[in-house]
Formats: sequence, C-alpha cells, structure tokens
Amino acid sequence: MIEKLRLFLIIIEEGSLRRAAERLHISQSAITRQIQLLEHDLGGQILERASSGVRPTIGGQALARKARGLLADYDSVMAEARRLVRGESDRLRIGYLASAMQEYFGPALAELRRAYPKLRVKMLDQTPGEIITALRGGEIDLALTVGVTGLLSRDFYAQKLASVPSLVTLPFEHPLASQKEISISKLKTESFVRASETAVPGYNQRIARFCMRFGKFRPRFVSIAEANSLEESLVMSANEGAISLQPSLISHLSIPNVVMVPIAEKQATWDLSIVWQRGRMSNPLRALLDSFQLKAKS
Repeated sequence: MIEKLRLFLIIIEEGSLRRAAERLHISQSAITRQIQLLEHDLGGQILERASSGVRPTIGGQALARKARGLLADYDSVMAEARRLVRGESDRLRIGYLASAMQEYFGPALAELRRAYPKLRVKMLDQTPGEIITALRGGEIDLALTVGVTGLLSRDFYAQKLASVPSLVTLPFEHPLASQKEISISKLKTESFVRASETAVPGYNQRIARFCMRFGKFRPRFVSIAEANSLEESLVMSANEGAISLQPSLISHLSIPNVVMVPIAEKQATWDLSIVWQRGRMSNPLRALLDSFQLKAKS
C-alpha cells in the first residue's frame, strides 16, 4: 500500500502515466495495474483522464493530501529504525537524579562527548517517579536512579552501579544535629517525612524496613506540603520539625536550617542503578555503558 500511494503521488506530480513511467523506469502498463489495485482497495476512482494526461478526482485530491503526511511520517520512522538497527543515533536522552549526576555521570559523559562530538545529549533532572514514567513512555533512553530498580527490571535492563549509605536530615536545632553519626534506633520518637508515592515510589516502604530492621520500631510518618524539589522539601520538613532518611548522594547539598548526619548502620543502603530501554541499543549508549563497565545488552 505504501508504494502504491507513493506511485500515485508521482503520477499527480507528472500529470501523466507515461511521464511517471519514464521517471520510474517502469512500463506504463505496470503503473496502470498498480493504480487499478489501489482503486480496488479504496473502492473508488482516484484518477481521471484529462486533455493533457490524468488528474486526481475529488476523492483522489483528498487522498493525496493525507498520503503526503502519511508517507513523510513513514519515511521518518523507517529512517530512525534503520539508524537504531545499525546502532547509529544522533541523540541520547538521559534522566537523572541531580544529586548523583556529577560524581557518577560527569566523567563518563565527558568521555562520550569526546568520542561522539556531534551527539546531542539531552539531560533531564527528574524524580525517581518521573524517571519511571519517562522510561515507560519512551521519552528517555537511559536513567541514573536510586531505589526503584525492582520496579523497572521486568520491563527494562537495569544494573546496579553502587550501594549508597544512608544519612538522616535534621532541623539545625535538633538535639542530635551535632552527632558524627546516628543509629536508627535513636530516631524512634521522631516524625518521619512521608514522601509522595508518585514522586518517589517505594520510599516510605524502604524507610519502614530500615526502621524495623535496624531500630526495631515502626516509624511515625507525617505529611508536608508538596514541594517542587528535594531541597525545598527538606527545608519544609525541617521547619515542621520532621526528619528524613536519604541516600548519602545528597550530602554535598547546602540547605538552610538542615543538618545531615550519617547513619551508623552501614547496611542501610540504597542501590544506585543504570536503567535503559530494551531493544534500543545505539553505539553511543553502548559506549556510555562501557565507560561504567556495565554489560551492554541489545
């Protein structure tokens, strides 16, 4: 059908079956047969004879308008598919957690840009929930994320990059704020910030597991107003006298009225993982995974 539509548009451009046949280096009878088959599929006439050759009927004119857009989309999709099959791509879309970006991605991206100077890299600072949505929607090719690997491993390739220890965020005036490290059991009477399940899927369950395993208590969660960023959320929680457990990736952040203290239990860790789309292995993506010494899968 696609080739019949393409042939139909060429006939309209030439205004003649003979000239279209000459342009395509095929016989006029072969063109006539293809148009007859197209008209049979459509259930009506799309060309009519004119004094100078042929011209589209009213239905043919409507078909031509639709066919031009359809063929343009088809050609674009096929070109992109060929590039992907050959491992070629002129872009790489990466979703990431800002707190982990520089330490884990900076050197690898610098190496990638040297190897592929014309590559367009689109970086998207996203929450874990946004990363999941973007991966499932095909909006990103690769993600650097924490704590959600189990939610993604069935649909995508996911490999752990590092195990990250925990810290606790406290209001500046908190009695424990001056400690060098804090055991989770010391947090039994505290109010823990409840995270949005949409923004950080599985976060509350992870905190509950940490508290039960290392402190033998069930945490008391409190909700705060929705924030636009992690930094804003931590400021708001400190103002409410609430605490939160976080991966130590955020320790470099300087947040007003917030103190970060390492957790004593070194087994209270978060998995930092690289996640990528199945069946979309381009050469730049393979090179990026190689720089992390991860096994690239097609």
